[in-house]
Amino acid sequence: MTRRDEPSPSVMEQASAWAVRLAGDEATEADFLALEAWLAVSPDHAEAYTRAEGLLAALDDDRAALDAALTRAAAAAATPETASARRVASRKPAQGARPWRWVGGGISIAAAVAVAVLLAPSLGSHTDVYVTAPGEQRTLTLADGSTIFMNGGSRLSVRLDRRERRVEMASAEAAFDVAHDPRRPFRVTVGESRVEVLGTAFDIRQGQDETRVAVTRGVVRVSDLANPAHNVRLTRGQTVERGDDDGVLQVETVAPETAGWRTGRLVYDNRPLSEVVADLNRAWPMPIRAVGTAADLRFTGVLALDGQAPEGQAATIRRLEAFLPVTAVQRDGTIELRPR
Repeated sequence: MTRRDEPSPSVMEQASAWAVRLAGDEATEADFLALEAWLAVSPDHAEAYTRAEGLLAALDDDRAALDAALTRAAAAAATPETASARRVASRKPAQGARPWRWVGGGISIAAAVAVAVLLAPSLGSHTDVYVTAPGEQRTLTLADGSTIFMNGGSRLSVRLDRRERRVEMASAEAAFDVAHDPRRPFRVTVGESRVEVLGTAFDIRQGQDETRVAVTRGVVRVSDLANPAHNVRLTRGQTVERGDDDGVLQVETVAPETAGWRTGRLVYDNRPLSEVVADLNRAWPMPIRAVGTAADLRFTGVLALDGQAPEGQAATIRRLEAFLPVTAVQRDGTIELRPR
């Protein structure tokens, strides 16, 4: 790469071929897994593929932009290396889309896309911000057909454009059901992690010191923002937890199920009370706080959330008092869980 944001022509050709291959309706899960293997070879591949699929999505929506980009690509690619390569390639349109044909004019389809990626102008988009109060749950239906289920006390932003679909989470918990669209990757930025999706359902929880991703359907990749090569791929029934301090990605296999907070029950296996309290604070407006050594107590069990009324919160607190050596004291509008 001559610069970090400029993939080499050969890598761009490969990335463009992948983008065209996976853009059609005939793409299979095996194709996506093969793409994952290619992307894992080098961070350059991921950068190149992002550019290629973004351009394809943009040009598929705008025939005029396609013609202009191809004209610029042909002019830019008129070199001794590409003059001998005369190819004609076609792309099968998605259902309902306008068909179009690539004519190389001295360049291959991959070269055309590669050069056009570097020359195509940026396309504008709009960012929407969504916030839920403690105790409030909200369902978002996005324009692409994806659905986001927000838990209480959460904030996230959504940006949909022709190149990608991007969500940024800030101190949030949400479950996602992502519509399949290989031309527009779905990416979630949460803390110091990035989640990349290929049509799937999953849950993300951002805690004070860690991020947890659980997959109920499909395939996702979770990686470091600063080091994309440090990543894991998750399939149905797998979870990963990443600590903010050490960046370690801990993968576990569990029974795939709907996020517990959506069904009114929270399930824990040897988790600190501080984490339990953080989850409960998304369920009710009155804050709960673990005081002193109570925060480090470990809890295993199922907590039923008995509705959003104060009586439901009181019932859940009583269960914690029965399970753990803590006493609940209400003080200045806060419920304090103190060691007994």
